Amino acid sequence: MTVVTSSNLRPHKGRRRISKSSRSGALPVVLVAIALATFCLAAMVLHHAASTVGSSGSGGGRGRVDDVDLIMQKKFGNTVVRGGNKGIGGILKKTTSFAKKSQEYVSKKVVTRPFKVAKKLVEEVEQSFAGSLPRPDEMERVGDKSSAYRRLRKEFDERFPDEPWDASWTPEAEADTDAHRRRLELMKELRKRDYEPVDFDNDSDCPPTPSPDYPKAFRMEKIIENWNPDDTKPRKKIYQGICRFDYVKDYEKIMAYRNAEKPFVVRDDPRVLRTVERWNDPTYLHRLLNEKTHRTEYSLNNHFMYWNMGMARRRPGKHGGGGGGAPKGWKPPTEMIEMSYPQWFEKANVTDDKLGPDNPHWYFRLIGCGDMRSCDKKTNSESLFDELPFFQPQESVYIVEPKAQRGIHCRFG
Repeated sequence: MTVVTSSNLRPHKGRRRISKSSRSGALPVVLVAIALATFCLAAMVLHHAASTVGSSGSGGGRGRVDDVDLIMQKKFGNTVVRGGNKGIGGILKKTTSFAKKSQEYVSKKVVTRPFKVAKKLVEEVEQSFAGSLPRPDEMERVGDKSSAYRRLRKEFDERFPDEPWDASWTPEAEADTDAHRRRLELMKELRKRDYEPVDFDNDSDCPPTPSPDYPKAFRMEKIIENWNPDDTKPRKKIYQGICRFDYVKDYEKIMAYRNAEKPFVVRDDPRVLRTVERWNDPTYLHRLLNEKTHRTEYSLNNHFMYWNMGMARRRPGKHGGGGGGAPKGWKPPTEMIEMSYPQWFEKANVTDDKLGPDNPHWYFRLIGCGDMRSCDKKTNSESLFDELPFFQPQESVYIVEPKAQRGIHCRFG
Protein backbone atom coordinates (compact mmCIF):
# COMPACT_ATOMS: atom_id res chain seq x y z
CA MET A 1 0.00 0.00 0.00
CA THR A 2 1.34 3.44 -0.95
CA VAL A 3 -0.14 6.79 0.15
CA VAL A 4 0.27 9.53 -2.50
CA THR A 5 -0.41 13.21 -1.84
CA SER A 6 -0.24 15.80 -4.59
CA SER A 7 -1.75 19.24 -5.11
CA ASN A 8 -2.24 18.46 -8.82
CA LEU A 9 -4.74 15.65 -8.25
CA ARG A 10 -8.44 16.63 -8.53
CA PRO A 11 -11.47 14.57 -7.38
CA HIS A 12 -13.56 12.94 -10.11
CA LYS A 13 -16.70 14.90 -11.06
CA GLY A 14 -19.68 13.74 -9.08
CA ARG A 15 -17.58 12.05 -6.36
CA ARG A 16 -17.60 13.33 -2.80
CA ARG A 17 -14.36 14.94 -1.71
CA ILE A 18 -12.85 13.21 1.33
CA SER A 19 -12.63 15.63 4.18
CA LYS A 20 -9.50 16.18 6.22
CA SER A 21 -11.14 14.76 9.33
CA SER A 22 -12.21 11.54 7.57
CA ARG A 23 -8.71 11.01 6.17
CA SER A 24 -7.15 11.40 9.60
CA GLY A 25 -9.73 9.03 11.06
CA ALA A 26 -9.01 6.33 8.47
CA LEU A 27 -5.24 6.51 8.88
CA PRO A 28 -5.04 4.69 12.26
CA VAL A 29 -7.13 1.85 10.83
CA VAL A 30 -4.78 1.57 7.85
CA LEU A 31 -1.71 1.67 10.07
CA VAL A 32 -3.05 -0.99 12.42
CA ALA A 33 -3.86 -3.21 9.42
CA ILE A 34 -0.29 -2.80 8.17
CA ALA A 35 1.06 -3.57 11.64
CA LEU A 36 -1.02 -6.75 11.85
CA ALA A 37 0.15 -7.80 8.39
CA THR A 38 3.74 -7.20 9.48
CA PHE A 39 3.20 -9.29 12.60
CA CYS A 40 1.63 -12.13 10.60
CA LEU A 41 4.57 -12.12 8.18
CA ALA A 42 6.97 -12.33 11.09
CA ALA A 43 4.93 -15.17 12.62
CA MET A 44 5.22 -17.12 9.37
CA VAL A 45 8.99 -16.74 9.46
CA LEU A 46 9.01 -17.78 13.11
CA HIS A 47 7.01 -20.89 12.26
CA HIS A 48 9.43 -21.84 9.47
CA ALA A 49 12.53 -21.13 11.55
CA ALA A 50 11.21 -22.93 14.62
CA SER A 51 10.32 -25.96 12.53
CA THR A 52 13.80 -26.03 11.02
CA VAL A 53 15.62 -25.57 14.31
CA GLY A 54 13.29 -27.82 16.21
CA SER A 55 14.01 -30.71 13.88
CA SER A 56 17.70 -30.74 14.86
CA GLY A 57 18.95 -31.61 18.31
CA SER A 58 16.96 -32.54 21.36
CA GLY A 59 15.81 -29.09 22.42
CA GLY A 60 13.02 -28.81 19.87
CA GLY A 61 13.86 -25.14 19.36
CA ARG A 62 12.13 -24.07 22.60
CA GLY A 63 15.04 -22.09 24.02
CA ARG A 64 15.52 -20.15 20.78
CA VAL A 65 11.96 -18.86 20.68
CA ASP A 66 12.60 -16.90 23.88
CA ASP A 67 15.00 -14.70 21.89
CA VAL A 68 12.22 -13.94 19.45
CA ASP A 69 9.91 -12.96 22.33
CA LEU A 70 12.34 -10.21 23.24
CA ILE A 71 12.50 -8.95 19.68
CA MET A 72 8.74 -8.86 19.28
CA GLN A 73 8.18 -7.26 22.69
CA LYS A 74 10.67 -4.54 21.87
CA LYS A 75 8.71 -3.76 18.72
CA PHE A 76 5.09 -4.19 19.81
CA GLY A 77 5.05 -4.26 23.62
CA ASN A 78 2.36 -6.72 24.71
CA THR A 79 3.04 -9.36 22.09
CA VAL A 80 3.74 -12.88 23.25
CA VAL A 81 5.04 -15.57 20.91
CA ARG A 82 5.31 -19.14 22.06
CA GLY A 83 6.73 -22.11 20.20
CA GLY A 84 7.79 -25.71 20.49
CA ASN A 85 7.07 -29.03 18.86
CA LYS A 86 3.55 -27.84 17.91
CA GLY A 87 4.83 -24.81 16.00
CA ILE A 88 4.34 -21.06 16.56
CA GLY A 89 1.09 -19.68 17.95
CA GLY A 90 0.59 -15.92 18.30
CA ILE A 91 -1.30 -14.64 21.33
CA LEU A 92 -2.14 -10.95 21.49
CA LYS A 93 -2.80 -9.52 24.93
CA LYS A 94 -4.26 -6.11 25.65
CA THR A 95 -5.16 -5.43 22.04
CA THR A 96 -5.74 -1.74 22.63
CA SER A 97 -2.19 -1.24 23.89
CA PHE A 98 -0.86 -3.34 21.00
CA ALA A 99 -2.74 -1.28 18.40
CA LYS A 100 -1.57 1.97 19.95
CA LYS A 101 2.07 0.95 20.00
CA SER A 102 1.76 -0.53 16.52
CA GLN A 103 0.34 2.72 15.20
CA GLU A 104 3.10 4.75 16.81
CA TYR A 105 5.79 2.47 15.42
CA VAL A 106 4.31 2.00 11.98
CA SER A 107 3.28 5.61 11.43
CA LYS A 108 6.89 6.69 11.68
CA LYS A 109 8.42 4.17 9.30
CA VAL A 110 5.81 2.36 7.22
CA VAL A 111 3.59 5.00 5.62
CA THR A 112 5.86 5.67 2.67
CA ARG A 113 7.50 2.22 2.40
CA PRO A 114 5.26 -0.33 4.12
CA PHE A 115 7.49 -3.36 3.57
CA LYS A 116 10.65 -1.81 4.99
CA VAL A 117 9.81 -2.53 8.61
CA ALA A 118 8.45 -5.98 7.77
CA LYS A 119 11.72 -6.88 6.06
CA LYS A 120 13.76 -5.55 8.96
CA LEU A 121 11.68 -7.48 11.48
CA VAL A 122 12.01 -10.69 9.48
CA GLU A 123 15.79 -10.23 9.31
CA GLU A 124 15.97 -9.77 13.07
CA VAL A 125 13.87 -12.87 13.66
CA GLU A 126 16.01 -14.94 11.29
CA GLN A 127 19.14 -13.61 12.95
CA SER A 128 17.89 -14.72 16.36
CA PHE A 129 17.62 -18.28 15.03
CA ALA A 130 20.88 -18.15 13.07
CA GLY A 131 23.09 -17.08 15.98
CA SER A 132 25.14 -14.06 16.88
CA LEU A 133 26.68 -12.22 13.96
CA PRO A 134 29.49 -12.29 13.39
CA ARG A 135 31.25 -15.05 15.29
CA PRO A 136 34.68 -14.14 16.69
CA ASP A 137 36.38 -16.48 14.22
CA GLU A 138 34.35 -15.36 11.19
CA MET A 139 35.86 -13.43 8.26
CA GLU A 140 33.69 -11.11 6.20
CA ARG A 141 34.62 -11.94 2.61
CA VAL A 142 35.12 -15.70 2.89
CA GLY A 143 33.19 -18.51 4.54
CA ASP A 144 29.67 -19.91 4.52
CA LYS A 145 27.11 -17.15 5.25
CA SER A 146 24.02 -19.32 4.73
CA SER A 147 21.36 -19.46 7.44
CA ALA A 148 21.55 -23.28 7.40
CA TYR A 149 25.22 -23.23 8.34
CA ARG A 150 24.68 -20.57 10.98
CA ARG A 151 21.94 -22.66 12.58
CA LEU A 152 24.17 -25.72 12.62
CA ARG A 153 27.07 -23.80 14.17
CA LYS A 154 24.83 -22.20 16.77
CA GLU A 155 23.50 -25.59 17.82
CA PHE A 156 26.95 -27.12 18.26
CA ASP A 157 28.53 -24.00 19.74
CA GLU A 158 25.86 -24.22 22.43
CA ARG A 159 26.58 -27.92 22.86
CA PHE A 160 30.30 -27.18 23.33
CA PRO A 161 30.21 -23.84 25.16
CA ASP A 162 33.10 -21.41 25.05
CA GLU A 163 33.94 -18.39 27.17
CA PRO A 164 33.43 -15.05 25.39
CA TRP A 165 36.60 -14.29 23.48
CA ASP A 166 37.87 -12.37 20.45
CA ALA A 167 40.69 -12.68 17.94
CA SER A 168 42.93 -10.25 19.86
CA TRP A 169 43.44 -12.66 22.76
CA THR A 170 46.97 -13.89 23.47
CA PRO A 171 47.69 -17.65 23.46
CA GLU A 172 47.96 -17.55 27.26
CA ALA A 173 44.53 -15.92 27.60
CA GLU A 174 42.92 -18.41 25.22
CA ALA A 175 44.41 -21.33 27.12
CA ASP A 176 43.36 -20.05 30.54
CA THR A 177 39.71 -21.00 30.12
CA ASP A 178 37.57 -23.89 31.28
CA ALA A 179 36.66 -24.66 27.67
CA HIS A 180 40.31 -25.13 26.67
CA ARG A 181 41.00 -27.31 29.71
CA ARG A 182 37.97 -29.41 28.74
CA ARG A 183 39.38 -29.87 25.24
CA LEU A 184 42.81 -30.83 26.57
CA GLU A 185 41.13 -33.67 28.46
CA LEU A 186 39.51 -34.74 25.19
CA MET A 187 42.93 -34.79 23.51
CA LYS A 188 44.25 -37.13 26.21
CA GLU A 189 41.51 -39.57 25.26
CA LEU A 190 42.10 -39.24 21.51
CA ARG A 191 45.88 -39.63 21.63
CA LYS A 192 46.33 -43.35 22.05
CA ARG A 193 50.13 -43.42 21.69
CA ASP A 194 53.14 -41.22 22.28
CA TYR A 195 56.01 -42.11 19.96
CA GLU A 196 59.64 -41.85 21.05
CA PRO A 197 61.97 -40.18 18.49
CA VAL A 198 65.16 -42.03 17.50
CA ASP A 199 68.36 -40.01 17.97
CA PHE A 200 66.47 -36.75 18.49
CA ASP A 201 65.70 -34.77 21.64
CA ASN A 202 62.84 -32.28 21.54
CA ASP A 203 64.60 -30.02 24.07
CA SER A 204 68.29 -30.00 23.20
CA ASP A 205 67.68 -30.23 19.44
CA CYS A 206 65.06 -27.44 19.55
CA PRO A 207 66.76 -24.28 20.90
CA PRO A 208 64.99 -20.86 20.89
CA THR A 209 66.28 -20.28 17.35
CA PRO A 210 66.86 -23.10 14.84
CA SER A 211 70.43 -24.36 14.35
CA PRO A 212 72.04 -24.33 10.87
CA ASP A 213 71.74 -28.14 10.54
CA TYR A 214 68.03 -28.20 11.48
CA PRO A 215 65.91 -30.17 10.62
CA LYS A 216 67.77 -33.35 11.39
CA ALA A 217 67.94 -35.82 8.50
CA PHE A 218 68.17 -39.63 8.46
CA ARG A 219 68.92 -42.13 5.74
CA MET A 220 65.76 -43.32 3.98
CA GLU A 221 66.94 -46.92 4.30
CA LYS A 222 66.87 -46.69 8.12
CA ILE A 223 63.44 -45.07 8.13
CA ILE A 224 61.90 -47.83 5.99
CA GLU A 225 63.64 -50.60 7.90
CA ASN A 226 62.22 -49.24 11.16
CA TRP A 227 58.68 -48.87 9.83
CA ASN A 228 57.75 -50.19 6.41
CA PRO A 229 54.87 -48.25 4.77
CA ASP A 230 52.98 -51.52 4.14
CA ASP A 231 53.12 -52.50 7.82
CA THR A 232 50.45 -50.64 9.80
CA LYS A 233 51.46 -52.08 13.17
CA PRO A 234 52.46 -49.15 15.45
CA ARG A 235 56.10 -48.74 16.45
CA LYS A 236 57.26 -47.44 19.80
CA LYS A 237 60.22 -45.56 18.29
CA ILE A 238 60.16 -43.54 15.09
CA TYR A 239 62.53 -41.36 13.11
CA GLN A 240 61.45 -37.78 13.57
CA GLY A 241 63.81 -34.89 12.88
CA ILE A 242 61.52 -31.89 13.42
CA CYS A 243 60.54 -30.13 16.64
CA ARG A 244 57.19 -30.48 18.34
CA PHE A 245 55.99 -27.28 20.01
CA ASP A 246 53.15 -26.56 22.41
CA TYR A 247 51.19 -23.61 21.04
CA VAL A 248 51.00 -21.83 24.39
CA LYS A 249 54.27 -22.76 26.12
CA ASP A 250 56.48 -22.54 23.02
CA TYR A 251 54.82 -19.66 21.16
CA GLU A 252 58.04 -17.61 20.90
CA LYS A 253 59.87 -20.62 19.49
CA ILE A 254 57.07 -21.19 17.01
CA MET A 255 57.37 -17.65 15.68
CA ALA A 256 61.18 -17.88 15.53
CA TYR A 257 61.12 -21.11 13.52
CA ARG A 258 58.30 -19.83 11.33
CA ASN A 259 60.19 -16.63 10.51
CA ALA A 260 63.25 -18.74 9.71
CA GLU A 261 61.04 -20.82 7.36
CA LYS A 262 61.82 -24.07 9.14
CA PRO A 263 59.36 -26.97 9.56
CA PHE A 264 57.88 -27.90 12.95
CA VAL A 265 54.81 -29.49 14.54
CA VAL A 266 52.31 -27.46 16.60
CA ARG A 267 50.14 -29.10 19.25
CA ASP A 268 47.20 -27.90 21.35
CA ASP A 269 46.41 -24.66 19.56
CA PRO A 270 43.19 -23.51 21.31
CA ARG A 271 41.61 -22.49 18.00
CA VAL A 272 42.43 -25.82 16.41
CA LEU A 273 41.02 -27.72 19.38
CA ARG A 274 37.69 -25.97 18.95
CA THR A 275 37.42 -27.63 15.55
CA VAL A 276 38.64 -30.97 16.93
CA GLU A 277 35.88 -30.97 19.55
CA ARG A 278 33.16 -30.27 16.95
CA TRP A 279 34.47 -32.74 14.40
CA ASN A 280 34.83 -35.42 17.05
CA ASP A 281 31.05 -35.42 17.43
CA PRO A 282 29.86 -38.42 15.37
CA THR A 283 27.00 -36.46 13.77
CA TYR A 284 28.58 -33.10 12.97
CA LEU A 285 30.44 -33.76 9.72
CA HIS A 286 27.57 -35.86 8.40
CA ARG A 287 25.21 -32.92 8.88
CA LEU A 288 27.71 -30.36 7.63
CA LEU A 289 28.65 -32.18 4.41
CA ASN A 290 25.44 -34.24 3.90
CA GLU A 291 25.10 -36.05 0.55
CA LYS A 292 26.99 -33.57 -1.61
CA THR A 293 29.73 -35.30 -3.62
CA HIS A 294 33.36 -34.17 -3.68
CA ARG A 295 36.54 -35.07 -5.48
CA THR A 296 37.96 -38.36 -4.23
CA GLU A 297 41.13 -40.20 -5.25
CA TYR A 298 40.76 -43.96 -5.61
CA SER A 299 43.63 -46.45 -5.43
CA LEU A 300 43.73 -50.25 -5.66
CA ASN A 301 46.17 -50.32 -2.70
CA ASN A 302 47.57 -48.05 0.00
CA HIS A 303 50.41 -46.55 -2.05
CA PHE A 304 48.60 -43.66 -3.77
CA MET A 305 51.51 -43.10 -6.15
CA TYR A 306 51.83 -39.50 -7.29
CA TRP A 307 51.51 -38.84 -10.99
CA ASN A 308 51.06 -35.81 -13.24
CA MET A 309 50.75 -35.93 -17.01
CA GLY A 310 51.62 -32.25 -17.27
CA MET A 311 52.70 -31.27 -20.80
CA ALA A 312 52.52 -34.87 -21.98
CA ARG A 313 48.72 -34.67 -21.92
CA ARG A 314 48.72 -31.72 -24.29
CA ARG A 315 51.58 -32.91 -26.51
CA PRO A 316 50.32 -34.03 -29.97
CA GLY A 317 50.11 -37.78 -30.44
CA LYS A 318 50.80 -39.88 -33.52
CA HIS A 319 47.47 -38.93 -35.12
CA GLY A 320 47.36 -35.35 -33.89
CA GLY A 321 45.48 -36.04 -30.67
CA GLY A 322 46.67 -35.32 -27.15
CA GLY A 323 48.63 -37.65 -24.89
CA GLY A 324 51.50 -38.26 -27.30
CA GLY A 325 54.03 -38.05 -24.46
CA ALA A 326 52.54 -40.84 -22.33
CA PRO A 327 54.32 -44.23 -22.48
CA LYS A 328 52.54 -46.87 -24.50
CA GLY A 329 50.17 -48.91 -22.36
CA TRP A 330 50.65 -46.65 -19.33
CA LYS A 331 47.67 -46.15 -17.02
CA PRO A 332 47.38 -43.70 -14.11
CA PRO A 333 47.98 -45.48 -10.76
CA THR A 334 44.97 -43.73 -9.20
CA GLU A 335 41.56 -42.61 -10.41
CA MET A 336 39.63 -39.42 -9.70
CA ILE A 337 36.00 -40.10 -8.73
CA GLU A 338 33.13 -38.30 -6.92
CA MET A 339 31.99 -39.40 -3.48
CA SER A 340 29.95 -38.01 -0.59
CA TYR A 341 31.24 -37.90 2.97
CA PRO A 342 28.79 -40.57 4.24
CA GLN A 343 29.90 -42.86 1.41
CA TRP A 344 33.57 -42.32 2.24
CA PHE A 345 32.96 -42.75 5.98
CA GLU A 346 31.25 -46.09 5.42
CA LYS A 347 34.33 -47.38 3.58
CA ALA A 348 36.84 -45.91 6.04
CA ASN A 349 35.10 -46.96 9.28
CA VAL A 350 36.06 -50.63 9.07
CA THR A 351 38.49 -52.98 10.81
CA ASP A 352 42.15 -53.20 9.76
CA ASP A 353 41.69 -56.57 8.05
CA LYS A 354 39.26 -54.96 5.58
CA LEU A 355 41.52 -51.97 5.00
CA GLY A 356 44.90 -53.68 4.59
CA PRO A 357 47.66 -52.45 2.27
CA ASP A 358 46.45 -54.53 -0.68
CA ASN A 359 42.81 -53.46 -0.43
CA PRO A 360 41.21 -50.45 -2.18
CA HIS A 361 41.65 -47.04 -0.54
CA TRP A 362 39.79 -43.76 -0.97
CA TYR A 363 41.27 -40.30 -0.39
CA PHE A 364 38.40 -37.86 0.23
CA ARG A 365 39.08 -34.18 -0.49
CA LEU A 366 37.35 -30.90 0.37
CA ILE A 367 38.28 -27.63 -1.31
CA GLY A 368 37.40 -24.18 0.02
CA CYS A 369 37.74 -21.66 -2.79
CA GLY A 370 37.67 -18.37 -0.91
CA ASP A 371 39.37 -15.70 -3.04
CA MET A 372 40.53 -18.21 -5.66
CA ARG A 373 39.14 -17.44 -9.09
CA SER A 374 40.24 -20.65 -10.80
CA CYS A 375 38.30 -22.98 -8.53
CA ASP A 376 35.54 -25.51 -9.02
CA LYS A 377 32.61 -23.63 -7.48
CA LYS A 378 30.36 -26.65 -7.95
CA THR A 379 32.17 -28.66 -5.26
CA ASN A 380 33.26 -25.63 -3.22
CA SER A 381 33.26 -26.21 0.55
CA GLU A 382 33.27 -22.57 1.63
CA SER A 383 32.52 -23.55 5.23
CA LEU A 384 36.16 -24.66 5.55
CA PHE A 385 37.04 -21.02 6.20
CA ASP A 386 34.69 -21.15 9.22
CA GLU A 387 35.65 -24.64 10.34
CA LEU A 388 39.40 -23.99 9.98
CA PRO A 389 39.57 -20.23 10.68
CA PHE A 390 43.32 -20.39 11.33
CA PHE A 391 43.75 -20.86 7.56
CA GLN A 392 41.78 -17.75 6.62
CA PRO A 393 43.61 -15.27 4.32
CA GLN A 394 44.91 -13.11 7.15
CA GLU A 395 48.27 -13.09 8.89
CA SER A 396 48.63 -15.69 11.62
CA VAL A 397 51.00 -18.39 12.82
CA TYR A 398 50.10 -20.45 9.77
CA ILE A 399 49.60 -17.74 7.12
CA VAL A 400 52.59 -15.47 6.44
CA GLU A 401 51.43 -13.84 3.19
CA PRO A 402 47.61 -13.61 3.14
CA LYS A 403 47.51 -12.44 -0.49
CA ALA A 404 49.30 -15.62 -1.54
CA GLN A 405 46.67 -17.85 0.06
CA ARG A 406 45.11 -20.18 -2.52
CA GLY A 407 42.12 -21.65 -0.78
CA ILE A 408 41.99 -24.56 1.66
CA HIS A 409 42.50 -28.21 0.73
CA CYS A 410 41.33 -30.63 3.43
CA ARG A 411 41.90 -34.34 2.88
CA PHE A 412 40.50 -37.38 4.67
CA GLY A 413 42.65 -40.48 4.29
